[in-house]
Amino acid sequence: MKSDLLNTLKKQLSIELEQEHVDFQAIAELNKKILECDKSSVRFSIDARHIHRLGFELVGRQETALSELIKNAYDADATEVRIDFVAFDKPGGVLTIADDGSGMTEETIRSSWMRLSTNDKELSPISDRFKRSRAGRKGIGRFAVERLGKELILESGVIGETQGVRVQFNWDDVFKPDVDIGMLTFSVERFDKPPEAHGTKLTIVTMRDRWTEAQLKRVWKSVILLQPPYKVRRTYRGKALVKNKGVEPDPGFSVVINGKNSDEVRMEFSLDKTFLDQRLARISGHIDKDGHAHILLESKRLGFTDQITLDRNFDLVGVSTFEADYFIYSSELIEGFSSRTAQDVGAEYGGIRLYRDGFRVLPYGEPRDDWLRLAYDTGRRSLLIPASNNNFFGQVELASDENVLLEETSSREGLIENEAFAQLADFVRGGLEWAAMRVAAARERKQTAGQKDFTSKRGKPSERVKKIFEDVSATSIQSGSSGGNAVPVDVLKDAQEEVQKIVESFEQEQEQREKVHLRYEELLRILASLGTSIAVFSHEIRGALNGFSGSILNLKGLLTDLGAKDKAKKPIDDVEASLSQLNDLASYVMSLIAHTAKREKNEIAIHSVITEFVSQFKHYLDTRQVEFEVTIDPPYLRTTSMHRSEIDSVLFNFLTNSIKAMDRANTGNRKIKISADREGEFVRIGFQDTGTGVDPAIADKIFDAFFTTHQYGDDELVGPGSGLGLKIVSDIASANSGHVRLGDTEQGFNCRFDFLVPAAKAQQ
Repeated sequence: MKSDLLNTLKKQLSIELEQEHVDFQAIAELNKKILECDKSSVRFSIDARHIHRLGFELVGRQETALSELIKNAYDADATEVRIDFVAFDKPGGVLTIADDGSGMTEETIRSSWMRLSTNDKELSPISDRFKRSRAGRKGIGRFAVERLGKELILESGVIGETQGVRVQFNWDDVFKPDVDIGMLTFSVERFDKPPEAHGTKLTIVTMRDRWTEAQLKRVWKSVILLQPPYKVRRTYRGKALVKNKGVEPDPGFSVVINGKNSDEVRMEFSLDKTFLDQRLARISGHIDKDGHAHILLESKRLGFTDQITLDRNFDLVGVSTFEADYFIYSSELIEGFSSRTAQDVGAEYGGIRLYRDGFRVLPYGEPRDDWLRLAYDTGRRSLLIPASNNNFFGQVELASDENVLLEETSSREGLIENEAFAQLADFVRGGLEWAAMRVAAARERKQTAGQKDFTSKRGKPSERVKKIFEDVSATSIQSGSSGGNAVPVDVLKDAQEEVQKIVESFEQEQEQREKVHLRYEELLRILASLGTSIAVFSHEIRGALNGFSGSILNLKGLLTDLGAKDKAKKPIDDVEASLSQLNDLASYVMSLIAHTAKREKNEIAIHSVITEFVSQFKHYLDTRQVEFEVTIDPPYLRTTSMHRSEIDSVLFNFLTNSIKAMDRANTGNRKIKISADREGEFVRIGFQDTGTGVDPAIADKIFDAFFTTHQYGDDELVGPGSGLGLKIVSDIASANSGHVRLGDTEQGFNCRFDFLVPAAKAQQ
């Protein structure tokens, strides 16, 4: 049966091939049926309706579709692309996009335009005439026109030819479900043209959406920002070729929409130079070929320049740069604009945009896009400085040949969020945050909620409000009004906003302090009651352990009498080892309670405290395969008068943190070193380990109450993390006129904490 069908199809194909006027569609359909007779293999096919699905799913927004078509004109070495909307205020209008680029031959249309997801631009990344770095990729231009309208008339021609090519597509009528896309045909027409004419014209008929004036304004903004608003410093691929002899210089590229040239409209949508001059600082950064990130901060207003190399490697990103202007919308920092006007501009144009090969990648830098998590962290007040998206006006510059791991998604709306993208975001965010904090420090402003020992020099809220009212009064006098009623409305609004900010800031700070204080008090009450329970428990357990030790001795004697002593040696040794560990812990708790109960302060002999601490936990550390090292120099070190239990608490908290860090590191090199020495008038106790260390990103938070990176624990000693250990250590240091800090590690260690308290007066 199968053989009969195949023979019949072969005969029909032979008949068609012998016809004087070949029916190519009939031949294609017969060929498809013959291929279906092959039961030994399978082949992919594409439903024609897939074009419509891709049009809406790959190109979701009208601006993206139009931008993609403009990029195609740029890639074709056009110097101008003209866009005309007809009857655009309702669905069904007509959109024409015409460029003076190189155009397409009939063969190019067949092999490239009609082929889905062609890699033509990847194989030829540089344009032929002006050596431009091609921006359009993945061959989704045809999906963009399908997104915009129901029908397309494609007309194109190349220089030197007297005829152009025209093809018409009716997306909705032809691209239907259950039709193989390979079976669809579209008639090719040829039209006469002057030999010197060249370019491509797309006529999109029956537009799917209405375009209001507001939407056209949005399109213009998209077009204007399609290329970097700031001068591009990078040399993209192809630009170097322009310098070679015989290569025609690029005359530039402009867009005309409904008769308006982009250069004219650019003034309407650009950030006026007088506004950009109000910047508080200019921030620039670059990643070099070795993956090192360098940040430069320049502030003429504050009169300083600073720079830093970030302390991590960005090896996956590749060579890249960013630059940004930093604004703070405060009346004393903005001249010639009201702070409200400046804020409006920030809301409209602020953000860090991303450009790849000289063209913008959406949605980065859009008003509601928070790809650097600046709005998130300032909103939850992890950052107290003005550092939201609207405080920055800037751009990131990438090149496809230098940033090969930063690839756009198929929808052309964003980069693939891989590890390279995460590094890029960290690079830009890290540079902006460092610069904003450096500015805050120069202005003597608090930078983070966890910042220690900060004293505001801005004055009390009442004093600041009084100053605002004095400024408003002075403005009234300068206006010549004796009644003081001639104050401009924008000045009054600015004053109201400033007062509101002061009040809200004060209330938020108070609320945050109150929340932390209440949680701290609550946990301290729990710990106080727990301490009483532990004292009772420790006393009882000590008695039980003594009884248990006697029972072990009796058991050993009984086993000797029975002649089973040797057989029971291993289990008995294990029981005695566990009993020894329990005795060590009980001794530590009893010692701690005894010292706490005395309540008086004494000068503490560091050598004896550390030696006793190590001996009490030696068995536990041996079972955890932790190597302990102690150095005390000089051995007679004594602290100022303080509670002995405070030093024990400091050592215990450092120990439990080290155990957790080494567990996370999961390394065989488990080592702890306790050292004690003099640093000026202070006794310094250093505690080092081979754990994971402290991430610089959280270094300013680790001493905050309730901040923890360890949420669970399966160890009988270290237990779960409460977020109070280092806070207690910090409070003990502060209560005794000392301080605690992250220190510089010795070779072989990954983390060091230094606890410093004044030395005994006799040793100072």
